[in-house]
Amino acid sequence: FIRIGTDNTNNYYEYEVPLSLTKEGLYSEDEAEIVWPQNNMIDFPLSLLSKIKNNRNREKSKGNSAINQHTKYSEYDPDNLQNKVTILGNPNLGDVQVIMIGVRNNARSEKSIEVWVNELRLSEFNEEGGWGAVSDLAINFSDFGNFNIAGRVETAGFGGIEDNVQDRNMENKYQLQLSTAFELGKLFPEKANVKLPIYFSYSQDYEKPKYNPLDEDVLLKDALEALETEAEKKELESKVVTRQTTKSVNLTNVKVDYSGKKPRIYDPANFSLSY
Repeated sequence: FIRIGTDNTNNYYEYEVPLSLTKEGLYSEDEAEIVWPQNNMIDFPLSLLSKIKNNRNREKSKGNSAINQHTKYSEYDPDNLQNKVTILGNPNLGDVQVIMIGVRNNARSEKSIEVWVNELRLSEFNEEGGWGAVSDLAINFSDFGNFNIAGRVETAGFGGIEDNVQDRNMENKYQLQLSTAFELGKLFPEKANVKLPIYFSYSQDYEKPKYNPLDEDVLLKDALEALETEAEKKELESKVVTRQTTKSVNLTNVKVDYSGKKPRIYDPANFSLSY
């Protein structure tokens, strides 16, 4: 078996393969598969481990008291039904501290064997890409005002041409910015000399991670699907999804720009209002 996790006792994944023993003897190069039988190879996608954790969490959320993080939970590999996958505790593939390789004798008799372990490696990285887009629109209404809106989208997997897998986005980002400035005094007769400039701005930032930050080797969508009630799903989203909205409205230097023939301290032009 191979055990991967934060430690070897309380937080780990384990992938177990029943070994086929080769009879003692001398073998030629053409008989290599007898010495190294294919069913002794440990080859599995890491996503299988996260799937087992998600299944365990789903069963736990259903109220099954026999399933918890302190007892082992096992399933068989659907692609190799003789191989067993086990999880204990809350291991995280994003924070692997130890890897153990061992042999377990489940037979009733003692065995004297020689075991060779070779070529421990990680391959077939997930290089799924994302996309990004930027938009900007500006409209000018002569001396009455202007309107500006800008948007930006970046999905998980998006990055620069020279970025490696670790440098790419691990979250979906959405940004919206809107701003306006209008001189509403233009709506009044010119002789009224009303100055009424108004400014409005609105911005929204939304960021949703691809993986659950509370369980970093499980996709967020899978973590949400594993929850039974809408209340639980909303509670998880409120913890891991970032939403920031900013609004502002300003009235600056609002006044009636009128003075009598003889200037007075109480002329309307001497007073202004800002908000």
